[in-house]
Amino acid sequence: MTSLKGRLREMKCQVGTLQRADGSCSFSQGKTYLWASCSGPGDVHISRRNNDCLSLDVSFRKQDGDATHHKLNDLIHSTLKHLVITNLFPRTCLLVTIHSLQDDGSLSAAALTAAGFAVLDNAVPIRAPFCGVEVCRVNGELIVDPDKRTEQKADATFVFAMARTEDGEAQQVCSDSSGIFDVEEYEQALSFAKSAAKEIFAFQKEIFQHKFTLDTFNTASSGET
Repeated sequence: MTSLKGRLREMKCQVGTLQRADGSCSFSQGKTYLWASCSGPGDVHISRRNNDCLSLDVSFRKQDGDATHHKLNDLIHSTLKHLVITNLFPRTCLLVTIHSLQDDGSLSAAALTAAGFAVLDNAVPIRAPFCGVEVCRVNGELIVDPDKRTEQKADATFVFAMARTEDGEAQQVCSDSSGIFDVEEYEQALSFAKSAAKEIFAFQKEIFQHKFTLDTFNTASSGET
């Protein structure tokens, strides 16, 4: 079903799904499905070591197993560079890996959101939670969170990395776009993305409140036995 203007598809997320990772999640938005992991800060080879701050290693893998460099790596890397407090962990590395398991549209945005969940689950210090939102233009109309069929009809596409501000608003961190558009259309797309991002941040909060409630309950139960 094609996304409605200004509407997000149903989201589902489970955090802590990978035991070997410090932070992880499985995340779906509509029929787009990914998992993400975040490990570290940990040791890094001397050739890649930064004596002043933490190094970031981002790897996005498509569902066909292709691990070659993907342009989405750059967008996620830039987002993390802005938000992770890297100077707290010199000479270490944070490894963020995202696997696409099924692509039914808005894959880049979903990958950013999945990375955001994994980083939060890791609990590495960050300036703000983040997520991704895609907006496309079809027949002169802007559509938030398009599915695959809608994307194929689009003549312009915008992907925004958004961070949550202290007052609960959404602020653009990075973006990527394709197609021909004017400044007004870009600003309209950004406005839609900000509204959608606030919904995602509310979903993030709900997921982690549930996780912390379960963790507290399990800890209390263990203490009683």
